[in-house]
Amino acid sequence: MRANSLSTLLAAGLMLAAGPAFAQDSTGLRAIGTDAPRDAAHPAQLVQIRYPSAGLMIPARLFVAAGAGAHPTILLLHGFPGTELNLDLARVLQRDGWNVLAIHYRGVWGAPGQFSYGHVVEDAHAALAWLRSPEGVAHGVDPQRIVVLGHSMGGFATVMLGDDRQVSGYVLISAADMVQATLAANANPAARAEFSDDASYTNAPLAALVAEAQTHVSDWQWSARAAQIAPRPVLVITSDDGLAATGTAAAAAAGGARPAQVIHMTTDHSFNDHRTALAAAVLTWLHATFPRP
Repeated sequence: MRANSLSTLLAAGLMLAAGPAFAQDSTGLRAIGTDAPRDAAHPAQLVQIRYPSAGLMIPARLFVAAGAGAHPTILLLHGFPGTELNLDLARVLQRDGWNVLAIHYRGVWGAPGQFSYGHVVEDAHAALAWLRSPEGVAHGVDPQRIVVLGHSMGGFATVMLGDDRQVSGYVLISAADMVQATLAANANPAARAEFSDDASYTNAPLAALVAEAQTHVSDWQWSARAAQIAPRPVLVITSDDGLAATGTAAAAAAGGARPAQVIHMTTDHSFNDHRTALAAAVLTWLHATFPRP
């Protein structure tokens, strides 16, 4: 599905906003531009939390959906170094009735500990464990309905979570294979300078990240790890950032009997001029894949 098709869907969804009942929107698109009715007894909330990982407490934001009872939940994983947090998506999903846990990782944006790709994967696993813990459940998380959504390096972490058999579904947005991306950047002087600047927002030196990528070429092999996701549902969204082939390779590996849905948008890595189309794509897929009463 192309972005222009999504524009048509979005227009239809926004027209539904004039309707009498928010819950009647079966596409979810109304949540892009319309607030859900306030639930005074169980209001939507933004909660600061810290989740434990390797003995450290890592900061995160939990967007709690309005309404009583347990809600389906998104684990939102940001990229490298985390300039784009996709918190606009978090708010849209919250309005649509999803909880969203948006985490940081060790050693970046003030979080304690040492940054590394391996720690990103460990922290993502730890965040899933927190969502399923009594504390997460107390915040209205349904541990049986968790979808992981990752952008860029967050897409790498999302693929690495394919070994968690309890995850319900996966969304990859401009997913980056951090092993190959790091090695390719290191081999190109201009790309290495940009990559080094990104690394400066973490506490990991570029040389350490290159060494880590070299060490894990085999066990973090992209298609093999993506294959662990099957047969669960997968949405892959790509852009004109040079990573489209990485996304489609993950889709092919994770597909099979249940093919992944792939959407390409003519935009940049952060979807700067396609933020509404991006939200529409995610909402449409979630409603089609995980229908609710």
